Amino acid sequence: MQSKSREELTQRLVESVEHLNRQLRLDRLSEWQDLDLTIPQAKTLFLLERQGPQRMGTIAGALGIAVSATTTVVDRLVERGLATRLSDPRDRRVVICELTEQGREAAERFWTIGRERLRLLADHLQAEQLTGLVQAFEQLRDTGVEARINS
Repeated sequence: MQSKSREELTQRLVESVEHLNRQLRLDRLSEWQDLDLTIPQAKTLFLLERQGPQRMGTIAGALGIAVSATTTVVDRLVERGLATRLSDPRDRRVVICELTEQGREAAERFWTIGRERLRLLADHLQAEQLTGLVQAFEQLRDTGVEARINS
């Protein structure tokens, strides 16, 4: 019986988080469209925003595509002024890609929309409700699940 209850609670959690994600992403879709990026380009933009400058091979691995295809993806980001290529001073054969200021601003605009929507949702909660919700999300964050999901 306890197993079924846990399964039901897990299902409710999944449904609630999915609903929240949909609500938070509605406005971000138009921001993504305004950037006029393909999915691999957007993934590269957010990878560089999260992890800083990366070698082309690392980007290719993260995208799950060949380095030659990654070159095309990065070319488009460079053409839009969102990224730049640098040579590694220790090995000139190595190409490092990093975001430009414009690229960092584009990524930040994307995330700002979600933060603003979360703030609007939080405004509708009582202090006790917000406290409980924050504690629950902090517990999820602190479980180390992200490391296991991304590995």
